[in-house]
Formats: sequence, C-alpha cells, structure tokens
Amino acid sequence: MPITPESLRNISTGLILMCIIGTVLSYYAYIVETTKENDESYEALCDINEHISCSRVLTSEYGKGFGLIPNNSIFYFPNSLYGLGFYLLITGLSILNDHSSVFTIIFLGILSNIASIYLAYILYVLRDICIICISSYIVNALILILAFKKLRLLSEIKKTKQKAQ
Repeated sequence: MPITPESLRNISTGLILMCIIGTVLSYYAYIVETTKENDESYEALCDINEHISCSRVLTSEYGKGFGLIPNNSIFYFPNSLYGLGFYLLITGLSILNDHSSVFTIIFLGILSNIASIYLAYILYVLRDICIICISSYIVNALILILAFKKLRLLSEIKKTKQKAQ
C-alpha cells in the first residue's frame, strides 16, 4: 500500500468512526442503566429475553466500578461513563498524527481490551448476553488494530522522510 496523506487520514477517520460508535453505545448503556434503576418496569431495546438482557448486566453489581471499586469511592461510576471518557479521549488523540499520541492510543487500547476480556468473563459469570457490551468489546478491538496500523504508517512516513534528506 503506497504511503499517502489519504491513507493516514483514512486510518484516523476509522479511529474517529469507532469512537463515535463507542460513544453512542456507552451513552445508550448509561441511559438504559439509569432508566432501569429509576423504573423497574423499563424494558430496553436490547432486552430480548431473560438471557439476552443488557439492563440486567448494566444494573448488576459489576455495572459500576467494574465490580472492583468500592461503592463509597469517588471513582464508583457506571462503567458506561468510563467508556464515554475513553472514547472522547481517543477521538481527540486520533486527530493528532504523531507517535506519542498513537502510543497513548495503543496503551489505552490495550487497557480497554483487558477490561473487555474481564467484562466478557463477567457476562459468563452472570450467564447473560449483553449486545451493547459485546458491541463495545468489538469496537475496542478495532480501535487497537487501527492504532497499530496508524503507528506502522507513521513509522513508514518517518523512514521515507529520512531517506529523502
């Protein structure tokens, strides 16, 4: 694949698109969780049956602070708010085309994928399927893949510039 400004722009656009999707998923998860907490009769679109229910997962003990943070901590928020912060931060970093920004995206992407594996295990423990959750795990994996592609492309651009000098 030839190195062009368009290819770098395409990867950045892909990252931003994944972040938009992740932000929408996180926002919807937040709406589902807070609405269900206030109205027990609420049924979300992602509540398909008793084993495919995002509201059951999101309102479980693992839906806030990843089930790890004590409920009296200042960091005890719905997991979806962590997701919103993550996707907004990655969006901002995706606009920048420098190695340090991409390394930060990769580092945060690795952390988000570790969290995704942990939360997927929680789905197994709860014996539930959460379509919103699984969709966000896929988005996190794609962000990491795109970040590695962007790093490779930036490195190739740097080598090309060094050869030209």
